Amino acid sequence: MEKVNFAGVEGELIETSPHGSYVVVRLSDRITIVGTTNNQFNWEEMPDAASGFESFITYIGVKSTTEATKYLAVVAKVGGYTIKKEGEARKAKRIKDFPFEIKVRGLSPEFVAEVIRCKQK
Repeated sequence: MEKVNFAGVEGELIETSPHGSYVVVRLSDRITIVGTTNNQFNWEEMPDAASGFESFITYIGVKSTTEATKYLAVVAKVGGYTIKKEGEARKAKRIKDFPFEIKVRGLSPEFVAEVIRCKQK
């Protein structure tokens, strides 16, 4: 598999969109991002120099809706958010190791990398 460096974390490229508009990168067992270099989807811009992404969305794997609520509270404290229709845990599509996932916008690349590093220690 191809590797992608995101904010100093080496991730595994697991999918590329048919037109190359976005890529899906697994950064850890719990965190996957979908990044774009052209931001044609008008996501909030949070550029990451290491990967070249202009913007990205973070998916966090969770085991339950209770766990999802706890993660959403933490990400809200650092500026992360969900849009209304994505505000609850859903059946996992991007993160296969968990039964549910939450889709979070507005996190900085540095915050995502720090969470991954803390979990790896």
